[in-house]
Amino acid sequence: MTIYTGKTEEAAIAAGLTALNSRRDQVVIKVVATPRKGWLGIGRRDAMVDIVLKTVAEDSSAAPAPESAASVGSSTASMSSAVASVAPVAAAPAAAATSATAEPTVTPQERRKRREAAIEAVQDYLATIVEQLGIDATIDVESGAHRQVRLVFTTDKEGLLIGKHGRTINALQSLAQLFLNHHGAAHVELELDVANYRERRAATLGRLAESTAREVVATGKPIYLDPMPSFERKQIHAVLSKNRYVTTYSAGKEPHRAVVIEPA
Repeated sequence: MTIYTGKTEEAAIAAGLTALNSRRDQVVIKVVATPRKGWLGIGRRDAMVDIVLKTVAEDSSAAPAPESAASVGSSTASMSSAVASVAPVAAAPAAAATSATAEPTVTPQERRKRREAAIEAVQDYLATIVEQLGIDATIDVESGAHRQVRLVFTTDKEGLLIGKHGRTINALQSLAQLFLNHHGAAHVELELDVANYRERRAATLGRLAESTAREVVATGKPIYLDPMPSFERKQIHAVLSKNRYVTTYSAGKEPHRAVVIEPA
């Protein structure tokens, strides 16, 4: 994987085509990150694209179509350096008797290696972003359940890394999950943490859910909570799932989607 950057997506693509000395119809282009102006210079990000040369199939009639471009969501940090790559799995050879191409097979060992490589790459990716935020931090990997991985930061600037209401660490977590999705580890569920913030936040959300439910029952009116990421909304729903006096649901569109608690 080779990353090219530019002020705009077209500028990044042009830089890549120049470096590869190729035409646009000779390459496959993936948008890794869209440009972002930021606010007062904070959070500014250049466009980033991954450009690779197309491979020529032995049978032109069975040549695979290029992948569609994938967009990465917004982030609070800028990123201009190349990120680590994950080796692609080789496609199986074409069947000799028919024009159909055999499906690529991935062994458990290869899948595990791909997963480990993606997790190692996302650590480098996050380390670069955190460094650009002016935060000196180390990252440790803690494996949870079968598909869960926790990346735990250690830093003296915990508040800066967490951000107001967890916005910074949540944005980093969303960006890191997208990174894994595009590097062959979409099945991995990633969580970022620092100074036991996730545990403290879960306790806060539990208290918020219970107190809001009591207010809803007392007033008989629904209450809209502040917008929060999907995994935090799930925690609110879970806390009140056995409360027979109220019901919960989510309303609105991301990133402004919020939990609504109303009388049952």
